[in-house]
Amino acid sequence: MVQPNSGDNQFELFDKQLGWIPFLDAYLREATEYKLRYHGTQMDVRFQGIPVPFFQKEGKGYSTFMTPFQSGSVKVCLNGQEFDTFVYPDDRKLTEGQFNLMLEEILSEANSCFQLSGLTTHVNASGRNRDITWTQWSYLDQSFHQLKHIFSKIEKQPLRRLDKYTMMMKREKVQQSEHVTLRWMDLQGHGDEIPSTVQNVKTLETRNLYENQVLKQQLQDLYRLLRKYEMIEHEEVAGKALKYKGIVQRWLNSSFMNEVTANEGPYTITQKFRKHPVYRLWYQWFDQLYKHNREGIGFDYPISLKDTFQLYEMWCFMKVVRILREADFVSDTAGLYKLTKDGIFLNLAENKESKIQLRGGVSLYYQRAYQFNSPNFHTYTQKMIPDIVLEGENGLIVFDPKYRVPDNLGTALGEMHKYRDGILMRDTGERAAQEVYILTPTTDEVSEGMRYFHHDYHDHYGMGAIRVMPGDEDEYLSSKIVGSVKLLSR
Repeated sequence: MVQPNSGDNQFELFDKQLGWIPFLDAYLREATEYKLRYHGTQMDVRFQGIPVPFFQKEGKGYSTFMTPFQSGSVKVCLNGQEFDTFVYPDDRKLTEGQFNLMLEEILSEANSCFQLSGLTTHVNASGRNRDITWTQWSYLDQSFHQLKHIFSKIEKQPLRRLDKYTMMMKREKVQQSEHVTLRWMDLQGHGDEIPSTVQNVKTLETRNLYENQVLKQQLQDLYRLLRKYEMIEHEEVAGKALKYKGIVQRWLNSSFMNEVTANEGPYTITQKFRKHPVYRLWYQWFDQLYKHNREGIGFDYPISLKDTFQLYEMWCFMKVVRILREADFVSDTAGLYKLTKDGIFLNLAENKESKIQLRGGVSLYYQRAYQFNSPNFHTYTQKMIPDIVLEGENGLIVFDPKYRVPDNLGTALGEMHKYRDGILMRDTGERAAQEVYILTPTTDEVSEGMRYFHHDYHDHYGMGAIRVMPGDEDEYLSSKIVGSVKLLSR
C-alpha cells in the first residue's frame, strides 16, 4: 500500500475499547455501525467506490458508517489512494447462508398459507411461470455490480478462434500459396498462366462462438426482465431497473456484442462454461437469477442486506405462522397478502397490521399498533407497535424479535415492560399483556449462561428471552406458541 500523502493517518475510527485509532488499523466486523472522523477541512473517502458523507465540526469531519453484511476483502479510497482492508464475520450475527435461508422459509410459508387465504383471483402460487419476484429482484439488485465486473473481464478477453474463409483476391495480395489456390487454378484450366484474381484462403479471428452467443441471448433476456421491473408500482425498484437496463443496453451495443449473433431457444452448459474461470461465473450468475422464479409470492418493497433485523422480524413472524398452521389453529390468512396489477405480494410492513385469524377467537398480528384511542386494548402514554402479537378477548401475548441484543439483553427486556405495563384493557383498565418474550438469534453457550432464557424464569415472571436461530429446531418455541393460543382461547 502507498503511504505518503494518502491521508490515512488523519482518518480515524472510534473503537469502544481503544478510542480513536487509524482507520486501517481497525478490526472491522460485518453489519456494524462505526463513527469516523478526519483532521482537516476536506477528505474524499470512498468505501467500495461509494462516497462517505461527512459533516464539519471544529475543524474536523465526522460521519457514521455501516459495514456491509458480507465479510471479506474490501477497498477503501482515501484522497485518491486505494487501500485494501478486511471486514470480518461477526459471530453474534447471522451468516449470509442463514440470511438466504430466512428468505426461502418466509416465501415458502407464504406459498403454503396462500391456499388458506380465501383469495379468488387466479394466481400461479407455485411461481414457476412468474418472472418477477421479490427474491429475484433482491438478488439482481445486490449482485448487479458483480455482473458488471464479470462482463468487463469478458469484454477485455472474450473467447475467440481463428476461422479460414475461402475468397477471391488479387494475386499480388496472396502471401503464400495454398493448396486450394493451386487446385482452383487446375480446375479453371489456367495452367502456368496466373490470372489477376485467384481463389485463396484467408484466416480471420472471430468472437462469434457459441458461448458468446449464449451470453448475448442472456443479456437480451435480462434487458426484457428489467423492462418488467421498470413498469411496476414501486418508484425505487423502477428507478434502479431503468438504470440497470441502460447499462445492459450499452453492453448489447458494444463492438464485442455487435460481432456476435444471439443464440435462440434453449442453451446448454458447455465445457468452456464449466471450466473457464470467468465464463463459469457468468453462467452461475444467470443460473442463480432464474432459480428465484420458484418463489411465487413476492414482497411489495425491498429489504437491503444491512436491514437484516427487519428480515429477522418477518422470518420470526412467518415461523410463528407455520407453527400455528401445522397445529391446525389457522382459519384465514387473507390478511397476509396484497393484490396489485403486478401480482400477489406478501403484505408485511410497519403499521399494516397484517392479521391471521385463528380458531377460538384469537388473532395473530404483525406490527400491531396500540394507542390511546384503540378500541379493545389501549395505551395511556405513547403509541406502541410490538412486532408479533397473539390477541384474544381476555388479553395479549407479545413476541418481539430482537436481532442485535445478545450483548445487551437486560436492557432490551427492560424495554419490554412498556408492553407489559403500558397496554391496558379498555373495559377493566387491567394490564392486557399476560406474557412478553424477546426472540433473538444467539449461541447455545450464551443462552444457557443467562437466566432470561431459562424456562423456570419464564414460568415465574411471564417474560424472558427465547433463542430462535435459522436452521435450528424450535421445540420450545412451538410449545410456547401453542400454549399461548390455548391460554387466550379460554
